[in-house]
Amino acid sequence: MDRFDDMRVFQTIARTASITATAAEFDVAPSAVSRRLKALEERLGVQLVHRTTRTLTLTPAGETYLAGTNDILDSVEHLEGGLQIGAGTLTGRIRLSAPFSFALTALPDVLKGFVDENPGVELDLQLTDSRVDLVGEGFDLALRIGELSDSSLIAKRLCPVTMAVAGPPSLIEQHGPFEKPADFAGAPSVVYTNVPNSHIWTFGDGETVTTRPVFRVNNGEMLREMSVRGLGFVREPRFILAPAIEAGQLIEILPETDWGVSRLHAVYPPMAHMPVRLRTFIDYLAGALKC
Repeated sequence: MDRFDDMRVFQTIARTASITATAAEFDVAPSAVSRRLKALEERLGVQLVHRTTRTLTLTPAGETYLAGTNDILDSVEHLEGGLQIGAGTLTGRIRLSAPFSFALTALPDVLKGFVDENPGVELDLQLTDSRVDLVGEGFDLALRIGELSDSSLIAKRLCPVTMAVAGPPSLIEQHGPFEKPADFAGAPSVVYTNVPNSHIWTFGDGETVTTRPVFRVNNGEMLREMSVRGLGFVREPRFILAPAIEAGQLIEILPETDWGVSRLHAVYPPMAHMPVRLRTFIDYLAGALKC
């Protein structure tokens, strides 16, 4: 490894606080990472990390070295990215996180199109309905639907996500008719765990109706399937409900009602120089995604 590789390895050690996790990211043995760290400390003549059997933390010298490596590698990334643009080619890896249901519905064709145009870029996608720690877990980018709570991240709006309400014919017959949103008060509902108070449905100009939750889960497709089976009414993004509505398994209720519009964002940590491949990818998503 050269000095830039030493810096990248050290950055990963600092981020993961783990020799084993660093080794996994670089696909080498933990002993190889330990030797690399020891050689780096010997070359610099300072101790960069405190090691115990349970923890690994940076020394003051390690903190200083980490800050310097961030600046240097950001500058190198920016320089190389500019040259790649000039040569018409991009290289490197983009690690991103996205929600299961949205990714399975909207991303396959978009990601295939980006890779076709940029064959030198490797996409590393993790699907999760939980909000990952971008910096701590080493992600370049996350796609998120709904409110953004982490003000330290930069967000780019991508596309609107329209909400809808639906239920199976048997449940509508049992609890209907539904002539206005208020008619859902006390109706059984299946709700999304990752959104607080998701049994309280917002409509119109901020009005609400409180349903009776009978099932909770952290995945939109599972919500849809439980509603199809008659467990409760469901309010979630229309793109998730669409297959069941088109198949006649669910009926969209009060489609003329404004059940709210969320927004899909691309979020990423602040950086002095965004890698050109990442900026290009975000711009591609903004132009290609249809929510």
